[in-house]
Amino acid sequence: MIEVIPAIIPENLEQLETEIKKVSHFAKLVQIDISDGQFTQTKTWPYNGRDKDFFEKLKSQEVGWPEWDNVDIEVHLMVKSPENIIEAWIQSGISSVVFHIEATEVPDQIINICRQHEVAVGAAIKPSTPISLVEPIAEALDFIQVMGSDNLGSHGITLRHESVKMIKEIHAKYPNKKIAIDIGVDEESRDLLVEAGATRLVSGGAILKASNPQRAYEILEGN
Repeated sequence: MIEVIPAIIPENLEQLETEIKKVSHFAKLVQIDISDGQFTQTKTWPYNGRDKDFFEKLKSQEVGWPEWDNVDIEVHLMVKSPENIIEAWIQSGISSVVFHIEATEVPDQIINICRQHEVAVGAAIKPSTPISLVEPIAEALDFIQVMGSDNLGSHGITLRHESVKMIKEIHAKYPNKKIAIDIGVDEESRDLLVEAGATRLVSGGAILKASNPQRAYEILEGN
């Protein structure tokens, strides 16, 4: 079964609320891209200084995520040393976490924290990164997320051929492992990615900027 996950790159609370609401009536899970300006060149909410008070309220469970009763939240931590902040994000009420294998020297620690809190965990890997880097922890992960480009943190980036090749290689090594692909996922690339072995299609602009977001979502599902 193909799982489609809308991706949001939040600049502030207003955008976060608007875009989650846009997809919450048909999507089961939304991935929120979080950048700290160290692992990536750009900063997103809350590391850009906007609406930090909302994140503090989320951590203390004073408030919940927008549309929390309709959709689950997955955070994609494009941050340096995610082990230092992952518990804060778990406290906010998320259901799953994606961290970058290139951003940490202690991936086992991150996985253990997620297991302790019963939160699903996946490792993201850039197409330029050797697959060998993720192999020691592959069996312990709920999924592996291949990035469609090394250029992270924005919508509309072109899918690299190397990413399709990486999906095939990971699928061959771990045929029962869920494989996600993020960046360059749209109607045109969908079949190629699924045939390569992807089972989680993470898509931002192709859904959010579509004239009919629900129909774009359904097309990616294969309907």
